[in-house]
Amino acid sequence: MSLIDPHAGWAALSKCAATYGDSESEQAIKRLILQVRDHMECEIKGDVPGLMATLTNEPVYHFWGNGEPVLLEGRAAVESFYSDMMARGGNQFQVIIDNIIASTSHVVTEGQVRSVYPTTALQSQGMTEINGVALTTSELWMSEAQLVTVWPNDGQGKLVGEDIYFGENPMTTLRPINTADLPAYFRLAA
Repeated sequence: MSLIDPHAGWAALSKCAATYGDSESEQAIKRLILQVRDHMECEIKGDVPGLMATLTNEPVYHFWGNGEPVLLEGRAAVESFYSDMMARGGNQFQVIIDNIIASTSHVVTEGQVRSVYPTTALQSQGMTEINGVALTTSELWMSEAQLVTVWPNDGQGKLVGEDIYFGENPMTTLRPINTADLPAYFRLAA
C-alpha cells in the first residue's frame, strides 16, 4: 500500500459538495467547494492553465508558519510559482482533508499535507542530515505537516488565492521512504 496518494486529495471536497441542496445559497457554496476541488486537482496533475482558470485576474497568496511569511501577488507571480513548482515535481503531494468549513465567501480545509523529496532536492537546499541520519541513507524522504488553507472567492465563483498556514515546518518531519511506498503514477522530478 502506498504511503502517499496525491490523486486522493480532492475526494473529500467532492464528497462534501454532494451534501449541499438546491437552494441558491447552497448551490453557491457547492460551486465554491467544487472550484477548490478543481484547483487542487489541476495543481496535483500539473495542469497550470486549468489551475489558473480557477483564479481571479489578480490572485493573492499568503504562506504562514514555515519560516518567514511569503506573499505572492498578481497573476504572473502566481503562474510562475506554479510553473516552477511543477517543473521540479513539487506538485506531487497529497492533501489529507479532515475538515471542510464552507460559506458563500470562503472554503477552509484542514488536515495534513504529505510531500516526497528526492535526496538530491534536499541536498540542493544545503541539507546533509535529518535528525542525525545522513541523507545518503535513502533516495527518498517524505514529510507530513498539519495544514489549514483558507480559500476566499471574489463573489463570482473565482478563487482570490490561498491563505496557507503550516502547523509545523515540513522539513522537521522528514522520514526515509522507498519507491515501493509510492503509487505507480507518481512522478519524481529528474
